Amino acid sequence: MTPADENYAVVYTPAGYDPGRARPYPTLYLAHGGGENELGWSTQGALADIVDNLIDEGSIEPLVVVMPNATGFPDSTANAAYRADLIGTLIPWVEARYNVSPDPARRAFSGLSMGGMLTNLLMLHDTEEFGYYGMMSAGLPPGTTLSQAQVDALRKVSVFVGSGWQDVIHHAGYGSVHTGPAREVDLLTRAGVHVTTDFVNGGHEWFVWRVLLRDFLTRVAFLPLPFAPAEEP
Repeated sequence: MTPADENYAVVYTPAGYDPGRARPYPTLYLAHGGGENELGWSTQGALADIVDNLIDEGSIEPLVVVMPNATGFPDSTANAAYRADLIGTLIPWVEARYNVSPDPARRAFSGLSMGGMLTNLLMLHDTEEFGYYGMMSAGLPPGTTLSQAQVDALRKVSVFVGSGWQDVIHHAGYGSVHTGPAREVDLLTRAGVHVTTDFVNGGHEWFVWRVLLRDFLTRVAFLPLPFAPAEEP
C-alpha cells in the first residue's frame, strides 16, 4: 500500500442514519472492478442514488454500504492477502465506528468483474463471514471443484450470480459468451446449492451493474433463505 499500512474505503450511510438506533444496520461490502478503486461505485456506479431510491420506496431496509479499495495488495493464492485484510482489519474497523450488526448473517458481499472474482473467493474460502454473496460479471475458473465442507457452508448462505447477456468475459480456457457465470451456476446447482440468477441485456458496463445491484438488494440481500438448509447429520 502507498502510504504503507494505509488503505481507503468509501462508506455510504442512509438518510437519517442513527448511531444510537436499537437495531444495528445491515452492511453491504461492495467491491469495484479492475482498473478502478474505492470510488468506482460511488461515482460511475451511482450507488447513493440507487440505494436512496430503494429505501425511499420501501423496497429495502436502510443499510450501510462499505466500498473498499482492492488494489495494492501483494500477490497471494486466492487473494488471501485481500481477504485477510477485509476480515481482520476493515470489518472490525467498520463495526467499531458505525452502528452496524456484527452478525455475519447481517453482512453481504458483492462486486463486479474483478470484484466478482473477489466475491467468489470469499464465498468459497470464507463462507461464514457473510450471509449473502452477489457475483456480477465474473465466474469460477475451469476445473474448480467444491469440497463437501464448502458445499455444506454454501447451503447456509444466499448466492446471486448475474451478468449482461452481451458480456463476453474472457478468461483463459473460457472462450465463449457467459462461460464463466454459466460454469458457476452449473457447478453450484449440481452440488445442491441454490443460486438466484440474473442476466440482463447489456455488456461489461455500468448500466448492467447498476441493474444487478438493484436486483441483488431487492431479491437476495438480507432476505430469508429461499429454501430450508439441509439439517446437520
